[in-house]
Parts: sequence; C-alpha cells; structure tokens
Amino acid sequence: MAATGPRFAFTDVDHTLLRVSTLHHFARHFFTAAGREDVLAEHAERMQGLAASGADRETLNKSYYLLWAGVPVREVAEAAEDWHEGIRAHHLYREPVVRRLRALRAEGVETVLVSGSFRACLRPIERELRCAATLCTELEERDGVYTGVVVKSLIGAAKRAEVEAFAAGSGGHDFAGDHAFGDHISDAPVLAAVGHPVVVPVDPALETLARERGWEVLRDEKP
Repeated sequence: MAATGPRFAFTDVDHTLLRVSTLHHFARHFFTAAGREDVLAEHAERMQGLAASGADRETLNKSYYLLWAGVPVREVAEAAEDWHEGIRAHHLYREPVVRRLRALRAEGVETVLVSGSFRACLRPIERELRCAATLCTELEERDGVYTGVVVKSLIGAAKRAEVEAFAAGSGGHDFAGDHAFGDHISDAPVLAAVGHPVVVPVDPALETLARERGWEVLRDEKP
C-alpha cells in the first residue's frame, strides 16, 4: 500500500545541497567583510587544536559557535542575505539535488532542511527552495546578540531524533514515502529511516554503504 499523508525530502545542506560548508564559508564572508581576519585566524587555531586533540564532531560544532559570541543577530541575518547572493552567483548549489527537490515538490513532497548549521545561514536557502521547515542548530540570543552558546545541537544521531520528532507532528507519519539526501556517514541514520535514500558521493564510507544497501547515488555536475 502506498504511503499516505504528507511526504518529505529531508535534506542535509553542507556538501549535499551546497558544494561548501555554510558554517565556514559564511564565517569567512562575514568577518572578512568586517575587516576582522584576526578573528578568523584565532578561530582556526582553536578549531585545529581541538581537532588535533581528537574532539568529536559535536564538540567541534559547539566550539565553532563561540565565533559568534557578541555579534548582533540582525547584523548576521543581513550579511547572510548578501552571502547567499554570492552562493547563487558562484553556482555553489548542487544542481542535480536542486532539480530533484523541485521535481519532488511538484509531486507534493516538501523539502525539510536538516543541518548542523544555524538558522541565519539557512533562512535564505529555505526561502530559495520554498522549504516546509528547517531543522537546525539553535543558538542562544540575549538582547539581540548571540552569546556563543548552543541551545540545541543537530549533529550525528541528533539529526535522526529531530527528524522523527518532526514527523511525529504529522500524525501517523509513514517514512516509506519520504526521501532523504546526505553526503556523510553521519547522515546514514536519517537515510536508513526513509523509503527513498539518496547519497551525494563525497564521503567514501557513505558511498560504500550506499552500494551495500542499494541506495541511489546522485552525482554532481561540474558548474
């Protein structure tokens, strides 16, 4: 029996929908435009030290957001609009993924972004693709300024939990009719949950898993 009710395409963003990491690409845009390359250099040194110490992805993700402590929320949102124009102009969307999502939307399948990035980066992308929702890392704000504190992290296993919680709000949701797009082995739990998993071949470990499980591999095109 075919799945009934709403159908979703749960879509990772960094290196899946886009060819870049929103977190690092946007940070370079923001702080370079502000003439604060020193902030980027200090941040890079801190992150490299953590990576060298064996810090896991969640720790690295939370440490990344210290970069935004003390920065006005509105300023970040405005810069994200300019940054997104550059993303479009430099063809940093993966067009095969975009075409597939738009074709699915025409069939009634709504796109839901699932990302460890934060809402300011993702809002222009959400609007571009007319997404139904965005599931992402949430940051603490105080008096219109980011504190650098992560309220909710969406990395690794947390992605599937968030996807399941979102789907539960649809009432008797059947994942068999859903699609999911991912590029990293950490996306495997979400991909395994849906009836139509699609892998963008960036991570060899995930591509191997795709072959073993018969998942679709959607290759990119040169811009």
